[in-house]
Amino acid sequence: MGTILNYAIIVCIAAILIMMICGIVGKFLDKKTNRIGEFSERHPRLNMVIALALVVIMGTAGYVSIYYIVCKVKEIIHWIADMASKMDAVVIVALITGTVSIIGVIISSIVAKIIDYKKSRQEYLAKKREIPYGEFVEMIYKVQGNIKSEGSYTEKMMMDDLSKFSKQITLWGSSRVVNKWVKFREEGANPNAKSDNLFLMEDIMNEMRKDLGMKKVKKGNLLAFFVNDIKSILKK
Repeated sequence: MGTILNYAIIVCIAAILIMMICGIVGKFLDKKTNRIGEFSERHPRLNMVIALALVVIMGTAGYVSIYYIVCKVKEIIHWIADMASKMDAVVIVALITGTVSIIGVIISSIVAKIIDYKKSRQEYLAKKREIPYGEFVEMIYKVQGNIKSEGSYTEKMMMDDLSKFSKQITLWGSSRVVNKWVKFREEGANPNAKSDNLFLMEDIMNEMRKDLGMKKVKKGNLLAFFVNDIKSILKK
């Protein structure tokens, strides 16, 4: 270990000296040319040499660290093997059993913490998403109600609701809801894709249900609440 450490120190000192020389040369050239700006822009070649020297230092330090760890691991293994040879079989079995039990308790505790974290995170996000998702469904029913009672839901009211919904899901919408919502907005102006947009809208609602801890429902079932001829559309 001592020889390798000495070589590593020499390599690192040489790399540091190279970096210092590059810095001095750069300053000397700057005085002659009066250049301004970043060092990397003024002296790209010197900057490359400095970068290589840094890589050498980091590589050397990493190699020494790994070598030191491997040596220590070997020492520990030899120590365990030496201790095991001096112990009775009953003691060895007891140690192994105890170690396995401790590891099992630690792993189970970590898994429980991860599950608790995911559950609390899901509950927190569900509370944040509940209001905007509910407003989206309400907006759909308002649009359908406007068909029966024209003027009850004006275009301005709809644009205000859309803007509010978009702002809220910017922070709290899941990636699936956001992606489908963007696609719905892009296809919304296409008059030839009305039926496709209906099912895309249903996909959005299903993704919202999933975010809130509910299962997805069969295609067309959500649309059946406000589209009377949904079965004929599905057949087509």
